[in-house]
Amino acid sequence: SHLFVTAFFASSLLILGIAISTRAPEGPNHELSMASSVGAAQASVPSSTPAEELGPVRTWLPLAINSGDTLGLLLEPYGLPIWDLLDAAAPHHDLVQLRVGRTLDLLFVDDDPNPQAVRYSLDEDHTLVVSREAGELEDTWTGRVDAIEYEVRLSHRTIRVESTLWEAALEVGMRARDVANLATVFEFDIDFNTEVQAGATATVIIEELWRDGELAKLGVPWAALFRNDGDEVLALRFESPTGDVGYYDEKGRSRKRAFLRSPLAFSQVTSGFNLKRFHPVLKKTRPHYGTDFGAPTGTPIRAVGQGRVVHAGRNGGHGRFVKIEHPGGYQSSYSHLSRIKVRHGQTIKQGDIIGNVGATGLATGPHLHYQFWKNGRFVNPMTVDLPRDEVVPRAQRVAFEAERDRLLHRLEAAEEATGDALAEALDTGP
Repeated sequence: SHLFVTAFFASSLLILGIAISTRAPEGPNHELSMASSVGAAQASVPSSTPAEELGPVRTWLPLAINSGDTLGLLLEPYGLPIWDLLDAAAPHHDLVQLRVGRTLDLLFVDDDPNPQAVRYSLDEDHTLVVSREAGELEDTWTGRVDAIEYEVRLSHRTIRVESTLWEAALEVGMRARDVANLATVFEFDIDFNTEVQAGATATVIIEELWRDGELAKLGVPWAALFRNDGDEVLALRFESPTGDVGYYDEKGRSRKRAFLRSPLAFSQVTSGFNLKRFHPVLKKTRPHYGTDFGAPTGTPIRAVGQGRVVHAGRNGGHGRFVKIEHPGGYQSSYSHLSRIKVRHGQTIKQGDIIGNVGATGLATGPHLHYQFWKNGRFVNPMTVDLPRDEVVPRAQRVAFEAERDRLLHRLEAAEEATGDALAEALDTGP
């Protein structure tokens, strides 16, 4: 079979001593600051419990993976059948491909000197386990992928923007994925490309995911209060009895709107809505009925709202061009695309990728020219008041208000703790 051939070839490499990849592990950043967490209670076993009632003693032995190590080199001292392990793991992962800095963990049960399982972390959420199953004539090995179980604690981070939100978030230990999650919470209210000013702050109640007593990564935001240029935007996470999750303000109005504020998740505005703008190609004053976002060629472009594609193709100076008709008298268009990924007449959902940034048509470089219409008239897509109509259903109000009050209390406590820490730093500073 194909799997057997793969296993045989991989095993041959091992016998020849082929070394594993030396790429550094893509582990999370554990140096997260300003965290406040509540420890979980540890279960204890009464000392009077007979040993035979406690079950078998299971011990995991970690084997560090260093540069030059191979699967055979690591497991040979323990008498494990390398070929059987490779074959069992093959449907899930090629165990020849190990990463330096991770570990292979061996499971020992009671006093049996023979390992009963081999464990290898595939990523921060999944683990490959190859385990021994006793048979009448001989043991067999089977592989599976387990989801990593984390201990979840709610904590907080406070972000203070000096130059960019991105840099400020990284300074308090948030990773790129965490910044993207936060941007998603506010993507209907704030364009992080244009509207975040120096001095803006965000207080976030967020999950900390712990494993084996160590902070592994951050999870989803539960609440966030964003202050920017005199405005406040509050987002509170609420999960309905049916499992639907959304973010709402304190009155139960959804943060989600019919339209995203920006068609690009992260980019730079190079030219705004301007009725007297000097055109860089035509060399004359000409109204600029839209917003230009500078971004590398190939950057994905999102549909700002659900609707129907009414144009997908070439359109003069707009180059490759997509126009979408939305409910309620709204339209949006996207110009200078390098690639179009929708067709005329297609129905699309909010957030669908409709194409990629390019420089086709009258463009001096790769960018997206984004336009927005309301009732047939051009409007500034970055400032127009966008419709919002979702609210927490009446039947869920009591549950929402209880969760709202709990999260608001946590936000207030987080801001007080941050204020106290800042005052103490100022008092003890140079």
